[in-house]
Amino acid sequence: MKIVNGRQSIAAALCTLLLATGASAPTPGDAQVVTKVLEFEPETLTILAGTKVTWTVSDRIAHTVTTGTFTLGGNGLRTSQNPDGRIDLPLTKAHEVSYTFSTPGTYSYYCTLHQGMTGHIIVTP
Repeated sequence: MKIVNGRQSIAAALCTLLLATGASAPTPGDAQVVTKVLEFEPETLTILAGTKVTWTVSDRIAHTVTTGTFTLGGNGLRTSQNPDGRIDLPLTKAHEVSYTFSTPGTYSYYCTLHQGMTGHIIVTP
């Protein structure tokens, strides 16, 4: 490590630590989507393949997590929806929804009960 005026260089120490731990690409883990006043937050989430996403409720309203395609009207509300069967589960304070995304791609989802609630999961290799 480089010594600067009797002190270790913080940058050098961090670089050494990263190299010593073999830090490289991030690894899959867990991610979370939360409902907030008729919205999914974050609306778009980018994750690595193998990551488990858990949807939880922070408002007091029942929702669903349903994957599939949908069309939005000019007012931002869904005018059509087509579930794909991957996820179609109720989401309440008492019932979280979790799913592990193992295949890269973009997955759209929505709440069947509220036309304005939509989201996207982008899964990278």
